Amino acid sequence: MVYGGTSASVIAAVQLKKMGKSVIIISPDKHLGGMSSSGLGFTDVGNKSVIGGLAREFYHRIYLYYQKENAWKWQKKEDYGNAGQGTTAIDENGKTMWNFEPHVAEQVFEDFINEFNIPVYRNEFLDRKKGVIKQNGKIVFIKTLSGKKFSAKIFIDATTKAI
Repeated sequence: MVYGGTSASVIAAVQLKKMGKSVIIISPDKHLGGMSSSGLGFTDVGNKSVIGGLAREFYHRIYLYYQKENAWKWQKKEDYGNAGQGTTAIDENGKTMWNFEPHVAEQVFEDFINEFNIPVYRNEFLDRKKGVIKQNGKIVFIKTLSGKKFSAKIFIDATTKAI
């Protein structure tokens, strides 16, 4: 079970599915993707070759979206400066794109969720006062403010704040 609506939540859940595990996401948010889908559409990266795995897959999917002519609503692709803080936004060799609109990032995260058939419980806030139930020092289930209980063998906190 992954708690959180961040990009880390989605990536952790996808990786678990790829490893043959069952997983659900419990998210206090309606929209998935955290800062990437909420307005931070610029990736400040120096050496792009060190980014791999599912993170690189995310940036590849962003690239594929912007290959479509209808993705360019506010300006023509050929007018796009393709630069930011000393690096290119569109990496044609690596087939990745590092600057993007938040709604595009959110769609990529939703595509991951749909492709890997990951159940997501949205708007479910952890009951921080008495919602983490432990036995012998191990979490056995969590409870949300709506009263839902979730049990799992493994719990991942993928929020930006500690549970």
